[in-house]
Amino acid sequence: MKKTLRVYLVIVLAAAVSPFGKSASADEWATLFNGKDIEGWEQKGGEATYKVEDGCIVGTTKPRTPNSFLCPPKSYGDFELTFEVQCDPDLNSGVQIRSISGADEIPAGLSEKDAEKAKKKADGKSLLGPQVEIAANGNAAGVWFEGVGGWLLAPKPEVTNKAYKKDGWNNYRVLAKGETIHVWVNGTKISDGKDTRTHFTKGRLGFQVHGVGQKTEPLSVRWKNIKIREVD
Repeated sequence: MKKTLRVYLVIVLAAAVSPFGKSASADEWATLFNGKDIEGWEQKGGEATYKVEDGCIVGTTKPRTPNSFLCPPKSYGDFELTFEVQCDPDLNSGVQIRSISGADEIPAGLSEKDAEKAKKKADGKSLLGPQVEIAANGNAAGVWFEGVGGWLLAPKPEVTNKAYKKDGWNNYRVLAKGETIHVWVNGTKISDGKDTRTHFTKGRLGFQVHGVGQKTEPLSVRWKNIKIREVD
């Protein structure tokens, strides 16, 4: 009986440990959005509108304004993030990770060209850093260097176009650990590589409504079930 009990306990403990060597119990997950309000969140960048509707954060475009970002208050380094998103097929969106806004936050190690661009963009008003793409054009789950330009992890349209739902809800999972970033869409891993370019190790999240130039037709992106846990 004692031997059986010991075996059972070993199985339970093994099942409770995540692939990252840390307990995966449910209480480690934090719900970032309570489904009711966005009190304490901060908007950066442009003047797109954000509101809560039917348990979702709804971001809607505004003409003649740059990219807008809605940021929860806390910064994160190594983490696992999950959320559901529905984006108008004609709108490009994304979620910033480990992002900064001030010039004093720019890390050492950027190339001279990237550092020059970063200093011009880091005005304290917007966000600068890695962005996980949300788009119906085949770029979904690629990772872009927002504010500087260029792909940190290139899109894989041949994979994305099979996984991403252009007219429905999409389940995203983002794992950032050290330089490595993994992104899944609806259970399909699309990005799996290292960000050796930005050297950003910790920063803010930012839920983006992309700028649309002169377009006056309102386009929207919706997020719900946003959860995060820090990993070792």
